[in-house]
Amino acid sequence: MLHGLHLSWVWWAVIVAAALFAMTQIVQYPGRIAWRLGKSVVLGLAFVLAVNWVGQYFHYHLALNAMTALTAGFLGIPGVAALVAMHLWVFPA
Repeated sequence: MLHGLHLSWVWWAVIVAAALFAMTQIVQYPGRIAWRLGKSVVLGLAFVLAVNWVGQYFHYHLALNAMTALTAGFLGIPGVAALVAMHLWVFPA
């Protein structure tokens, strides 16, 4: 215990504070957030298309949707590697 407070309340307070900070950043800089989000989607789309282009020689296909594009865009090459690993080992076809 943390001096009478339950630890779950502390975690909720941290989550709420992070959410409030994120919302104030979105309201304060909407253009910058939209630009970064759009750039990440386009970059992720390029990564997924590159994986599918190379993967066609190995009969491999990674689903092209908003979630995979955002994951690949935000996380870059490690995110693409994680998507491929998850597709091969965690969720095999």
